[in-house]
Amino acid sequence: MILSHLATCDWTREWKYRSNIWMNRTIDPAPDYGLLGEPAQAGFPDLVHIERLHERSGPRRWRIAAHRHPALHQIFWIDRGGGSIRLGDTLHELHDSTLASIPAGLVHGFHFTAGTEGVVVTLPDIVFNPIRLAVDRVHQLMHPLLLTNPGEAPPSLEALAREHGTPAPHRTEALHAQVTLLLIWILRHGPPASERGAHHATAGGRLFARFQGLLDSEYTRLHSVDAYAQRLSVTAPHLSRVCRQARGRSASALIRDRQMLEARRLLAYTQIRIAEVAFQLGYSDPAYFSRVFAGHTGVAPREFRRGFTNTASNNVVMPAPRAR
Repeated sequence: MILSHLATCDWTREWKYRSNIWMNRTIDPAPDYGLLGEPAQAGFPDLVHIERLHERSGPRRWRIAAHRHPALHQIFWIDRGGGSIRLGDTLHELHDSTLASIPAGLVHGFHFTAGTEGVVVTLPDIVFNPIRLAVDRVHQLMHPLLLTNPGEAPPSLEALAREHGTPAPHRTEALHAQVTLLLIWILRHGPPASERGAHHATAGGRLFARFQGLLDSEYTRLHSVDAYAQRLSVTAPHLSRVCRQARGRSASALIRDRQMLEARRLLAYTQIRIAEVAFQLGYSDPAYFSRVFAGHTGVAPREFRRGFTNTASNNVVMPAPRAR
């Protein structure tokens, strides 16, 4: 049973306390959130986060107002219960055995039936995107997916929950493997790529898909909207309009997001010098790169690396949570 592997530990209680403060404030429509309703920020407390739906939805009368996560991909599994989910500007019903895959940047909200049981998996972009690029060549996971009654829960979901709550050796590698299997399961159980392509066959959708593919391959060399627009044979203002329609962000913001995603990955998972990180991303001046990184994330590259390393170390020695 997936829920049996999920326990509430001290840092989860703290996040929930802080999220209650933020989620209950008067805020603008569709705000940007980080984890658990906190303001969007660069840091993330673990490789992946898993929680029961009732932990956040129950105290809010099973309603989550429309919002988005600029740098987090989320996967919801509804075991029993249901309700409704807003994906972009479309409302869908939720039933037993339903999976929703929600890409970063998409406005979404929920109204669950009281007592709904399920889990939500949250993946930071520095974890999700490298795996997506390896298993999803046609960018299906860049669009919302709603799988109704696929049968049993993904086997990797239970394994992921079990690994997440256990400070065992090679935890990081095991979590990466289970996330990969979960994303493959979603792709296999989703509609064929041809149907997805037909569903997103608008001119804007096709242009955004081309831009996304070009960005993934050229972000270290092309830094301006004009450069991408020229390669795609469109004007820069038109490209930005399409990006705002698809992701709620301008083309320049998405370009910077992609560069900073790789910067965070290199800082978190390698020991190469910060100057070398800058050079790999196409910045000739490491000091300028550091200013850009700090402006984007709120912390300097060195602080980000130190904080990520400390968090990873704390996760390894964390005592096993008690089962509820």
